[in-house]
Amino acid sequence: MIARWTIVGFVFWLIVTLAFRLVGHEVLKPGMGVQWLFLTLPAAIFALTYVILKVMRVDPSDRSEAASIFAVPGLLLGIYQINSFRFVFPRLDESMGGEFAALMFACYAAMIVCGIVSSRLQQFEKQA
Repeated sequence: MIARWTIVGFVFWLIVTLAFRLVGHEVLKPGMGVQWLFLTLPAAIFALTYVILKVMRVDPSDRSEAASIFAVPGLLLGIYQINSFRFVFPRLDESMGGEFAALMFACYAAMIVCGIVSSRLQQFEKQA
């Protein structure tokens, strides 16, 4: 299970990184738009993680572990992204590095919380 979720997490990180590299400059701009990203993107990642856990038929008791492992590649590779922000994201405004880092970590936290919440909800439903 660990290898599978690490690979899924790496693929997810790669897709998101390429998306931000190619079109991130359209959505991650200084100003009010960033606040909307902080409100919507972690919620969207939470929902997407839940869907992935359901589609891949992860047992409810394993969801928190799977989601945590799913987040690890992005968290580790995110260190490189933050350190080399200008190189990895040449189209993004350099001043957005801190906001990008905070947004990224908020999204990975949403993944982990999704796994915990979906595990607990399933256990609660079984008890009721």
